[in-house]
Amino acid sequence: MNRVCLLEHYLGQTSRGLLLVDDMGIVLFCNGNFLKLFCLDIQESLVERPFGDCLSILEQYVKVGRHDNQSIAEGVSRSHATGIPFTPADFFLAGRWLAVRGRTLEEGGYALTITDVTTHHTTMESLHRSSRITVMALAELAESRDQTTGDHVLRVARLTHAVTRKLMEQGLYGSILHEHFLQNIALASILHDIGKVTTPDRILLKPGALDAQERQIIQQHALMGWSLLKRLNDYLDDDSYLAMAEEIAKSHHENFNGSGYPDGLAGEEIPLSGRIVALADVYDALVSERPYKQAWSEAEAIGFVQKMSGQMFDPQIVDAFLAVLEDRQRSNRIVWTPDMTVGDRLLDFDHCNLIALLNQVYKSIEQRDVIMFNLVQQELFNYTIGHFAREEAYLLKMGYPDLQAHIRIHQALTRKVRDMRHRFLHEVNISTQQQIGDELLELLSGWLREHILHEDGKYYRFVSSLQPDEVDCVQPPHRPFS
Repeated sequence: MNRVCLLEHYLGQTSRGLLLVDDMGIVLFCNGNFLKLFCLDIQESLVERPFGDCLSILEQYVKVGRHDNQSIAEGVSRSHATGIPFTPADFFLAGRWLAVRGRTLEEGGYALTITDVTTHHTTMESLHRSSRITVMALAELAESRDQTTGDHVLRVARLTHAVTRKLMEQGLYGSILHEHFLQNIALASILHDIGKVTTPDRILLKPGALDAQERQIIQQHALMGWSLLKRLNDYLDDDSYLAMAEEIAKSHHENFNGSGYPDGLAGEEIPLSGRIVALADVYDALVSERPYKQAWSEAEAIGFVQKMSGQMFDPQIVDAFLAVLEDRQRSNRIVWTPDMTVGDRLLDFDHCNLIALLNQVYKSIEQRDVIMFNLVQQELFNYTIGHFAREEAYLLKMGYPDLQAHIRIHQALTRKVRDMRHRFLHEVNISTQQQIGDELLELLSGWLREHILHEDGKYYRFVSSLQPDEVDCVQPPHRPFS
């Protein structure tokens, strides 16, 4: 066997898919695995055909999501024309994760390879899953000291991700914002207040205003959080979410005009991640219910953010934030209405948040935004635990006669949400993840119709029948939660 035949034999047997193009743009070689991995069932040979024909076939027959399909064909075409290597994100096709790479050869011509990276992708996903579990455990450690904050960190993460994605769509901060940044910032933001584990209860849980000395103590949580995460990062030698979590913990109370803490940084001296989380953190705190305060209306909170643009907040981030809220309003499929009230301010706030989560499930599936869907399903899981505990305590206090039946309904939903969460976290097939999302939508839509409007309506009527001295009447929230 001569060298040419030997080389062709080797290239034909390699596990990688390979297609070679000469300097005139004509296909010289295409092995069987190239067709097999791309699931190309075509009779005619690609050899001796123009490379453009191959790209047309790729775009026409490769049945991945439309965005991935276009990115492969368009990216390879651009790479071939410019000589810049094509290295897209891995994509899922026919039960496998595939990596497509294309580069111009020094001798002229072009090489396109496709590799099955399912094992690597599954391993990395397992590591990311472990990272998420670690982050949530640390965040819950900080949050557990203040039971009133609920899922504040997850709502901040949701808004942080949405604002970051909007900034990328607008083409801003191009030297900083990239896919790696987007992949990490939501997870990193969850640890923004981890330093509060060192804050004394007498200050952290004080219902009224803090004096000057107490404010000075609580402000130390920014440096303490940074120090804690830095030590953890030194142990793990992480170069992604923990490194970003460090800078967020330290900088999310810096103000754009330099009046914040701990370092008095201003403008772009403040890390971009800290500037984004600063706005998300303040906004969610303003529109959230607490036992000792009512939520601000969305209009009031937006007005405050706009007023603080250029002072507390980066004006470009404010603009992106406002665009995110406009997108939410346009895409909301369900809106809170007064007839959904159950007569308790905090429980109504929970129900408003469930509606917001349901709308975000719709949006994340529509946009194929796996990061957002993952955040939402985690928040839904927490919702079934936190909200149900608050509601059951409320009904016990009111002496509701059907409490046990109500608890059984809660337990059934909790099991279903836990099962869907487990399936989603351990699923690598994007189409199956989307099916799980559709199931979740159907489940929550039914819950909204049957439970909030029917079952919860029963106890609202019961509570309404009690005498004023039998129950502390609390006004329902005065705006829908977004």
